[in-house]
Amino acid sequence: MPITVKPLTPAFCAEIGNVDLTAPLGAAVVAEICAAYDTYSVLIFHDQPMDDAQQVVFSQYFGRPEVGKGSNPAAGTPFSRQSNLDIETDEKIPLDDRRMHYQKGNYLWHMDSSFKPGSSLCSILTARVVPPEGGNTEFASTRLAYDSLLATEQAALEDLEVEHDIRYSRELTGFKYDAETAKNFVTALHKLVRTNPHNGRKSLLIGGHARNIVGWDHEKSRVLIDDLVARAERHRYSHQWRQDDVVIWDNQAALHRATPYDAERYRRLMQRTTIALEGAWPPLS
Repeated sequence: MPITVKPLTPAFCAEIGNVDLTAPLGAAVVAEICAAYDTYSVLIFHDQPMDDAQQVVFSQYFGRPEVGKGSNPAAGTPFSRQSNLDIETDEKIPLDDRRMHYQKGNYLWHMDSSFKPGSSLCSILTARVVPPEGGNTEFASTRLAYDSLLATEQAALEDLEVEHDIRYSRELTGFKYDAETAKNFVTALHKLVRTNPHNGRKSLLIGGHARNIVGWDHEKSRVLIDDLVARAERHRYSHQWRQDDVVIWDNQAALHRATPYDAERYRRLMQRTTIALEGAWPPLS
């Protein structure tokens, strides 16, 4: 039986049904999922109780999971851990702990790994422990932001490059890497306009990590980048997590951000894999 696709807005975000992501998937099913991904940029699957090994297997259908560096507690593994639970003790982390401060960067609109020289294809986030309220993840379409521009405005963006730097975005929240950790990162340069080779649709690589337009001063850069983010926000979906949800989103065409929850009162654990752009399906230019 083919998968089911239920659009959540006319052109952005869809729920996918009639598939078990914890079991091996045939090539035809993977192709159906990828076709929906090309169309809607964000795919939501309910009732998929994945463990770490199953998540890695599912992630590999799309390409190579990145191995993280830096301050995330899961650094050195294929996972990025978004949680208020200590990875060793499973106890709640105090709100004034540096690990919780680091996660405030997730409240900014961003695209995962845009600060890396290769950027990334997509992210896959699994809901392991969900609070009863709060903690939504919001998505905004940079593809529809691009479509909202006049043809002359689109042409003016075509050759622009953007500097992306996670040190910049984290400093926006008051977090600063120690000197040794900061050495793990460089300023990455990426074309602003991205093209999906399967459908020719164009999108924008922007968000909190985007510091400057190459060759522009900071003030002029901020006017353009902030305007493009505001355009993306007009096409927004807020996902209220259920236990065992799996969500895949396109890091070339969709911004995302976390929203607050009561981390002192409730437990929350989300496990994310991020698929490297190089060698991924579909390859994006």
